[in-house]
Amino acid sequence: MVKSLYSLLLTSLFLSVNCFAADWQAQIVNQFNSASIILQAPDGQTVFSHAPNKAMVPASILKIATADAVISTLGKGYRIPTKFYLTEDHYLGIKGSGDPTLVSESLASIAIQLKKYFSTHPPKDLKGFWFDTNFFGSQLKIHGQSHSNNPYDSSIGAIVANFNTIYIEKSHDGKIVSAEPQTPLTATAQQLAEKLSPGKHRINLGQNDKLTLLYFAELLQVFLKKEGINIPLHIVNKSIPKTSTQLFVHQSLPLSEIIRKLLAFSNNFIANQLLLILGSTQKGGPANLDKGRQALSEFLTETIGIDNFTLEEGSGLSRKNQFSARQMLNVLLHFKPYQDLLKTDQKVFQAKTGTLRGVSSYAGYILSPSGDDYPFVIMLKNPKRTSDRKKVADLLYKGMLETQDSPN
Repeated sequence: MVKSLYSLLLTSLFLSVNCFAADWQAQIVNQFNSASIILQAPDGQTVFSHAPNKAMVPASILKIATADAVISTLGKGYRIPTKFYLTEDHYLGIKGSGDPTLVSESLASIAIQLKKYFSTHPPKDLKGFWFDTNFFGSQLKIHGQSHSNNPYDSSIGAIVANFNTIYIEKSHDGKIVSAEPQTPLTATAQQLAEKLSPGKHRINLGQNDKLTLLYFAELLQVFLKKEGINIPLHIVNKSIPKTSTQLFVHQSLPLSEIIRKLLAFSNNFIANQLLLILGSTQKGGPANLDKGRQALSEFLTETIGIDNFTLEEGSGLSRKNQFSARQMLNVLLHFKPYQDLLKTDQKVFQAKTGTLRGVSSYAGYILSPSGDDYPFVIMLKNPKRTSDRKKVADLLYKGMLETQDSPN
């Protein structure tokens, strides 16, 4: 009698678990039939999949692939150099390598470094700024990037300040100030803000290389003046003469910290700067999109072992990018040593979101109570709400818990 009751209890428990499994899986399939989804257990077994080999637009979860290729190839401690020179005819030479972290604080630090050098090597009157942007090639238009003022549409370049954007605040009486205390208001910022309505605005400097360099020079000029160094806004843009004296090399943040910022803020500018840097280190200079695409594609094929994908650029802006959930899962498996660079959501998801019109994606790792990590990929087409991806993720999480608790 006791054995019969025990068997009945086990059968009931087994049926209820299977009933729940059928329920959460059915919810996903019924509500998101056009999606590509996969969840894998730590032992490599597939917990759930729906059209995992279907090619879809990944949107910003593609940044995980770019991050993986760059950090695996260059190393987490890699730093991007920007070199400073003094030319024979007394220009301050600046040779860029695409550092995406040259922000106002960096320029203030550079001004202090230059002051230290010039305190022991007083120059004659400086004549202006000599920019060498030859590290990057020309015509670096990113597919999917528009000419809007949105920060995610900012253009890439060898020498760029503050992600190629300006942040200002305009009062109702027309007064214009910098919206960042660390960033001085320059003449270019003032001029671009004149026609804007009251409020805070992020201005994209677009693909105007001259304007990009002018703004960089204006900012550095202000910081140098604070250190007692005067330099006019005369700008030259060509190769640094070989007869120039190298003053010092400014190094970027470590690559691991750059990637952490890339993934946390979904910065398209940083993603494609890194794509070009990857291309130049693997294929030689000058850096361009073709070399970047080729280097990333080869990494995905030769190192990760995926093929039959379409890669247009490295940020996820382009709708020409085409990957399946299974392919992105393979990226996550390789990215595992660096998963802590992804931000944690709800204490259970270490993941990256992606959003384009008609596209909503989510990929990363579910952090289970047992301490194991379950890689997952969600790619939705034409969802009713952007939050639908989190709904699917919550269902995957609940299903993962039931899988762990179910009797073998």
